[in-house]
Amino acid sequence: MNSSLVPRSYYSVAPEPGPNILDNLLGYGVAAGDAINGFAYNQAPGSIGRVLLGADRNTQMGLERGLGKLGSMVPGVAKNSAFRFASSAPVRQALRVVPGLSAAGALLSAGDIVLGDDSIGNKAMDTAAMGIGGFLGAAGGPIGIAAGASLGKAVSDGAQWLFGDKKTPEQRKMELALQQLQGGGMF
Repeated sequence: MNSSLVPRSYYSVAPEPGPNILDNLLGYGVAAGDAINGFAYNQAPGSIGRVLLGADRNTQMGLERGLGKLGSMVPGVAKNSAFRFASSAPVRQALRVVPGLSAAGALLSAGDIVLGDDSIGNKAMDTAAMGIGGFLGAAGGPIGIAAGASLGKAVSDGAQWLFGDKKTPEQRKMELALQQLQGGGMF
């Protein structure tokens, strides 16, 4: 359409562009990142706070090396390309969240075992899977142990769902209540 023939105000919904919500969100994200960086870099070198907030350089270099090694194992990917990708700025920024997410995943998995209403057998299987995952992840240090434990719990939960009756404890309670209502008796 020729803009000289039809005024823009005839076909434009918002003739004056307003603030872009994505730009605002990006600004909030950058401000939050700056605040976290300021806090993280004020922590003592090697402290758990600095490690979990992604500000410990040794931990970050280990994650970059691990990602580079993993990438170089992919068929068709050259070793130098994998390591160059792993050390690129966007990937380094993304890797900063790995330690905190690994620890959070392990804590949530352990909390699910302790506080969940699963059977003792399910809890034992989840605990064993977390132990095996943590052992296998031990090559990656504490971050690898936490990530391995949470992945082990996820595999255990997936196996229980796949090979189990595919019902949640709430569904089992509802079925029992329905049977009691229909049968008129107590179980």
